[in-house]
Amino acid sequence: MKTTKSILVSLVLVLLVSVSAMAQSGAKVIAVINNANWCSVCQKNGERAMAAFMANNKDGAIQFVANDLTNDDTKKKSSEELKKLGLDQAISEYKGTGVAYFFNSQTKVLISKVSVAESDQELAEALVTARKGLK
Repeated sequence: MKTTKSILVSLVLVLLVSVSAMAQSGAKVIAVINNANWCSVCQKNGERAMAAFMANNKDGAIQFVANDLTNDDTKKKSSEELKKLGLDQAISEYKGTGVAYFFNSQTKVLISKVSVAESDQELAEALVTARKGLK
């Protein structure tokens, strides 16, 4: 049962992140969500956190990208996607799973970060903080 839930959460996270990324090519902030199917924080909070992020990003100012750290294959695939965005070097020092890291899409500088275990209100506030970090 846990494996099925883990797979479902991973699929939902990847789907939401992919849809968001495609729709928001002009985003000013890129949120890299480090996740893994073995991460208990991700399993417990990933789906809820992504729903909160999407509900509070109606303007598309923040692009969400999954960084799947489950195994070597998923790390490699994620690394390729991050490289396309110019974030492969910037994210390299941030290895924590269950965390969203917000980067300026132009400078690739880290603005802020938040655990997906935080409340929906705190996740919404993290988006506000990320937007303010651009000014």
